[in-house]
Amino acid sequence: MMDALDDYLPAPSPPLPNPGMSVAGLSERTVGLGSRRGTETRGQFAAVALKGMRLDAQVQYQLWATGPVEAEAAMADLNARLMADREVLWTAGFLRLTLDNALAAEHVPSIGAWRKQADYKVLYEYRYQDSDGAESLIARIPIHSDPEQRNSLQRETTVVTDEMVRWDNEAAPSLVVRGRLSVGGLSMLAYVPSPAPSGAVTLMRTFDGAIGPPAAHPTLAAFLAAVSGDAPSQRHAAVAFVSLDDFITAFNAAGNPVELGDWDLNGVSDSYQARVLDFASPIRLPNVADRLEIAHQGSAFDQVAVVYLRARQG
Repeated sequence: MMDALDDYLPAPSPPLPNPGMSVAGLSERTVGLGSRRGTETRGQFAAVALKGMRLDAQVQYQLWATGPVEAEAAMADLNARLMADREVLWTAGFLRLTLDNALAAEHVPSIGAWRKQADYKVLYEYRYQDSDGAESLIARIPIHSDPEQRNSLQRETTVVTDEMVRWDNEAAPSLVVRGRLSVGGLSMLAYVPSPAPSGAVTLMRTFDGAIGPPAAHPTLAAFLAAVSGDAPSQRHAAVAFVSLDDFITAFNAAGNPVELGDWDLNGVSDSYQARVLDFASPIRLPNVADRLEIAHQGSAFDQVAVVYLRARQG
């Protein structure tokens, strides 16, 4: 807050004392519930909590000049620049900035100069991002039901998922998306330290009852050209990436990294990079028999790493 307001001080003019700015009063005010302002996404993942705190302050400017007229003019110029930059200051977190009191210029005989002071009321919001201590994202919710007694033979178990999976060195289930919907792209949140896991990644657009192996395409562009749009030329096709690294490289970076947990237990928070892959034309899955599958070659990564993968409707 002080750094931003300091920028409006005029340049020093020796032998006059340097102009100054100080905080004459300060109190803290809350923002939202638990200092939370909202949530920000990274590549369609709601992984970042937006937080803040507010400062209710009284700020005093002190300017020096060779005479009373010059002192008044200097303060008028400073006030004009502050008021002209209201939109800029709002963006920087200043929710309120008003002139509260301006004393008349006074003569200071000991240094033969004139001093002009003005007080401003300021409401400033400091904004920051936080992961809220989250260790991971929720990709699947197991549900158990014991109709008669705990762990009985009648126990029912199911897993609730959506269009997202988590791949790591414990499990790498396939992402299976069924119609009716259109897939406009993919989003990824990845923590892949060196060495990266091995194993190919395959994208397949297919349907229940498809006969024989899918038509293999050499590139992602060729695959998308064949399976995308309102009238795709193929409904049973696939493209393979030779490694997880090649698959990740096909995505574009999407915003700053997100820190989540410490999966590799090295005492340092894991930094996840958000990435997106947009399809020029959506892959349409017109009925429940149509599906898009994204599979890793192994049942789990052979190295410590985590990848969240989500299909985006479009």
